[in-house]
Amino acid sequence: MEFDIRNIDFKADKWQIMKAIAAQVLHKSPGPFVAGPDDPLPNFNVQLEMREDTVLHNGYGVLTVTRKVGQKFLPLNRNHEISVKVHGRKLKFFPNDNLVKWTLVLELEKVPFIHPDIAQDRQRKIESLEAPFFVDHLQIGTFYYPKNTHTQDPAFSVEWDQDFSHHSQACLFFDYEHKLLRVRIGDPITEQTYYSVIVKFASINKMTMGHDLKTRYICFNLFTPPVIQKEKIHRPLTLDKYRHRVGSLSPGHAIVAPYAHHLRIVLYDNGDRGEGDVLKGFEKFCQFSLLRPPQEVATRASCQHFFSNRKLKAIDGWLRDSPLNSNWRVAFQVEALLHNGAANTAELEELRPRIEELIRCHQDVAGDVMRHVAEGAARRPPGQPAEEFFETVLQKTLRPRPTPPRGCFLCHHVTFTPTRMILEGPTIMQSNRVIREYEGYEDNFLRVDFRDEDRLQYRWDRDDDGASYLQERVGTLLKKGFDLAGRHFTFLGYSASALREHAVWFVSAFRHPKWGSVTARSIQHSLGDFREVIYSPSKYGARMAQAFSATDPSVHISRKQWSIIPDIVENDINFTDGIGTISLELGDLIWTALCNDTPTLAANPTKPTAYQIRFLGCKGVVSVDERLIGIHMCIRPSMQKFKIPGKTDGTIEIARAVLKPNVPHLNRPMVMVLEDRGVPKEVFLKLQELVIAKARMAHDSATRFVELLEAHHLCFNYRLGAILRKLNSLGLELKPNHMQRPLDTPFFAQLRWCAVNHVLRAVKYEARIPIPDSHMLLGVADEGPAYVEKGLKNVYCLPQGRIFACVQRPGDEEPTYMKGMCQISRSPVIHPGDVQRVYAIGKPPEGKVCLFSHLKNVVVFASTGTWSLPNALGGGDLDGDMYEVVQYGELLVPEHHDPAYYPSVGPFQLDRPSTIDDICDFIVEYIHSDVVGLVSDKHIVIAGNTPCHGTLDPSCLLLARWHSLAVDYPKSGNKVDISEMPRSLVRFKPDWHMTQDDVRPASDYYTSSRALGYLFRNIELEEIPKPAPPGREKPQAHEHPISVALLPYIRRHLRGLLAPPPTVIDSLYVTYREELAYIASTYSLSTVPGARLREVELVIGTILATSPQKRFRSSRLYAMRDNVAFLVQDIKEQLVGRLEDLSEDVLTQKLAIAWAVWRFSLEKAGLPADENFGSQSFGLIGLGLVLECLERLGSLPPS
Repeated sequence: MEFDIRNIDFKADKWQIMKAIAAQVLHKSPGPFVAGPDDPLPNFNVQLEMREDTVLHNGYGVLTVTRKVGQKFLPLNRNHEISVKVHGRKLKFFPNDNLVKWTLVLELEKVPFIHPDIAQDRQRKIESLEAPFFVDHLQIGTFYYPKNTHTQDPAFSVEWDQDFSHHSQACLFFDYEHKLLRVRIGDPITEQTYYSVIVKFASINKMTMGHDLKTRYICFNLFTPPVIQKEKIHRPLTLDKYRHRVGSLSPGHAIVAPYAHHLRIVLYDNGDRGEGDVLKGFEKFCQFSLLRPPQEVATRASCQHFFSNRKLKAIDGWLRDSPLNSNWRVAFQVEALLHNGAANTAELEELRPRIEELIRCHQDVAGDVMRHVAEGAARRPPGQPAEEFFETVLQKTLRPRPTPPRGCFLCHHVTFTPTRMILEGPTIMQSNRVIREYEGYEDNFLRVDFRDEDRLQYRWDRDDDGASYLQERVGTLLKKGFDLAGRHFTFLGYSASALREHAVWFVSAFRHPKWGSVTARSIQHSLGDFREVIYSPSKYGARMAQAFSATDPSVHISRKQWSIIPDIVENDINFTDGIGTISLELGDLIWTALCNDTPTLAANPTKPTAYQIRFLGCKGVVSVDERLIGIHMCIRPSMQKFKIPGKTDGTIEIARAVLKPNVPHLNRPMVMVLEDRGVPKEVFLKLQELVIAKARMAHDSATRFVELLEAHHLCFNYRLGAILRKLNSLGLELKPNHMQRPLDTPFFAQLRWCAVNHVLRAVKYEARIPIPDSHMLLGVADEGPAYVEKGLKNVYCLPQGRIFACVQRPGDEEPTYMKGMCQISRSPVIHPGDVQRVYAIGKPPEGKVCLFSHLKNVVVFASTGTWSLPNALGGGDLDGDMYEVVQYGELLVPEHHDPAYYPSVGPFQLDRPSTIDDICDFIVEYIHSDVVGLVSDKHIVIAGNTPCHGTLDPSCLLLARWHSLAVDYPKSGNKVDISEMPRSLVRFKPDWHMTQDDVRPASDYYTSSRALGYLFRNIELEEIPKPAPPGREKPQAHEHPISVALLPYIRRHLRGLLAPPPTVIDSLYVTYREELAYIASTYSLSTVPGARLREVELVIGTILATSPQKRFRSSRLYAMRDNVAFLVQDIKEQLVGRLEDLSEDVLTQKLAIAWAVWRFSLEKAGLPADENFGSQSFGLIGLGLVLECLERLGSLPPS
């Protein structure tokens, strides 16, 4: 509602008028609009009419309020009860009939009022920071510590310098809005192009400033390299995508950019600012923009030429010569030292004799020693020479890394950013068919990621020409390859999951004893016959991607042991899209093979009845068919994606074994859809309160703590849940009574706080809430109609709209048959029709032949009818999709909604056969146009802004369609054009959109009235308490409560048995600690050199740090868990081997070793945190083995 304002004093500004209206009428308390201090303040807007060609207003303006406020304001104004004076003049208000913009209406209704003083102060800051600083020199280089000096402050080596005192010009700007500094290079009079060097505030590690007789300079120690852009100075105003990303400022800068990215900026001092000192002016600007001002430190600058062409070529020649060319793992780590900024060329030259000696004398461990050197060099004390640090690593007793289990390998990683190359590894990674084919040559394969300088995926502003940059940077690497550590690597392929992470595989050519010369091209040709999809680059790449899917090998079968059976098709609907069958005997063989490779699987009492597989050119799921005889697998045409000429037998590769039902969780998109489908917000709040209560009760008892760990699959690698259960059975408790002993320790307390934070953070920021009485299950098909077609009589076939689900969790004596009305969906839920109601039949009817009665932990869909239920759930199929089957009554939607229907679109095709270069072009385009997350986020934000329609709003329905296209883009090659993306209705975000480390002001968000808003505001996260420093008195190992409880059992078995030598345990601990530190450093999300995860994070299996991109954090988290699992299993093997089927005497010997490990960790407990890293978790391994040995010896009560 709008009111014209008259009689405004010409000297009054917008802010003064708003303050007057607020104080004298709308926010007066008590008053007609605000009754008391707890009432929300009404939001309103004032706009003044400006005179033409001037900055002054003409005495008129407009007041805009919400309809609710306007209906109160109107009669009060009519009765002359509204009185607002500004500069002694009374404002006059007159209602008008103007139609207020819907976006402004929403903003006033949703967004909290921002006091004019705050808004004015913000505007003043922006205006005060508009004036630039003129730059005399822009210098790019690196910090180093000169030899034979004892200073704690590093010097600066200028590796590239541009002088603007006589040529061109450069200005330094503060950008308050975007929290960054921008150095703009270019003279609009004499030049055609601007270059910008952009430094984000968040990327600044430290700033120092200093001066000498002639210069005033600022040094920037950066976490990540600056962003470099260029644009035409004199461009048409209508030109879109005018801003280009580049990797360097000049050919000379391009040489040093991969190695040096810190800045030294010499400012021109004209004496006009800061009392004659430009540095004081810069310091003042830092304070205005809330950037920590630089410290005043004199930094010596000189040109050391660390990264000159000559010195870089010398290092490259060294890597290609003996002895490094015979040990590529060492050469890789030398490159890592250089490219990761841990050492410069001078330091490498100093290390050269020691590295070569290491290779000659310790060939088998040289690569691992250098891996620890490369990882730890960034964390060495300031000023410590590289040679000295190298010696400290050599002094540690390190063993060669063990051989990874079958199905895994040690993988080297390379990340390309716009300016540099970051090297990691080798780390444990699940293998694939290609890697296994060339066993023993894994070092010739590289996993390569393409990311921005902060290691996040590329994101572009509307004016950025990202496509041309990616084609130049990423496309060139894909098509021409790159050299690393003396080898040339060529693009090979990708898996579907890797492509989503913007990662691919590269390979260097090698000679194989069986296959001869192996190159990228020879491997690609060996993968299969792709002529059916050769005209579609995306399909061509997706078919090859099958060979790179992460799988575990299982059983090799011959051509006689598999056959092709027809798909079940009715009414032109394929009901078996992606699913086949295997015999019971073959299923048992597969399970046995998996258990042999991973012994912990054998503890699962329920054998899988379905597997997600890859086999030759086929992909999909196979379920156990008890009517198949012998060793046999049936493949359907919908599973066959391509053929491999001349190959008819092969290994069944397992992508997933269905071991147990998963717990489905709510998430933000699902909450939004369910609320729009009629589920009250109180239902979500009730479920949230339940999970919050369960999490916080973990502090109350060991049982509650174990329930939290097991419910959220935490501490799995260390088996903490089993340890706590056994200790609890011995009478230990977190809060003991007079009959119990104390179980809690500072380390256990830290683990609990970490676990609780992990759970509650996901609840608050993701609405990740477990759904009771529900299961997430792999989808399979009812095989009944296929047997009816063969002539089998009395077969029970699932009717349309019915499902079958039988679940059995570990520990359940009997299975549970789901019966009754259910709700089924498949994540992600975007469209309102992605949630459907179905009926679960419970136990199959007796007296009939039922082909699915034996299947467990899967959901069986009908294979007959007029529509496919899986396909109706967001386009699902049966080649590995998981489905949420919900029976929690209060979440069942009351009414039906038709599923989304999107007409099929054929894949993008060329008018000629595709080549590998075409696949490379597609990858580049995919990285540029990967907008799944962007579309999903835009969808849910707009849905939250439209209370009347929500996810049924036309804009949301359009975005749901685009989301479907974006998900299919990797296979279809049809990208989404986001230039037509609907815009948010208001420029503010809902409060639930805040991130944990959000630096934006609260005024950028509005209080959401949707269920997500209530869920977000309903939970407050508590800070994890810092661990208490160790006491002065060192605790005695035998006095520890756990030791006291275990000692009677230990003495009973270890009488007269000598403990292993302490040196053996200490040597193994050093190896464990260094490997754990390597994992902690490798998978830290921080860009701070040398940063690493905490020990409790590694034990719990979480990363407490946040990331703007959820996918990046998830991929790092899962990789961290895999590497910790491998390390823990290796340490257990080294300590006691496998404990199955051992005699009592041998078990007693193993118990002595485990007990010694536990006592060893207690001896380390009193040391400072930086000295005892890893000791607590090392003791946890020992404690778990002690309890397992005692249990196998029959000494423990049942837990």
